[in-house]
Amino acid sequence: LRRQRQMCIRDRVYDDVSLDVGKLRIRRKGSAGGHNGIKSIISCIGGEDFPRVKIGVGKKPGKWDLADWVLAKFPDDAKDDLSSALENAAEAVKLMVNDEIDKAMNLYNS
Repeated sequence: LRRQRQMCIRDRVYDDVSLDVGKLRIRRKGSAGGHNGIKSIISCIGGEDFPRVKIGVGKKPGKWDLADWVLAKFPDDAKDDLSSALENAAEAVKLMVNDEIDKAMNLYNS
């Protein structure tokens, strides 16, 4: 059970199709918003009260399957924005593990 709980709380940085590519949203808590991975974490730890970093991957085009969209390679013109977002997400997580969530939100929410 301990290993299962550790696995549940480990992954708090995830994709969000409701955000433009490269945008970050840091939250103290919240619902799954339809994200199956976050639903799993909420189920595992028994609540929504955990911080998270959402990284925008943009809305899926037309007839794409959602899973295919979030697993697809990013277009070349989005790679700079994504790279910057990943660097900022890493810096935000460093602050968050030191209980500086407000600072992370102020610096990196876009």
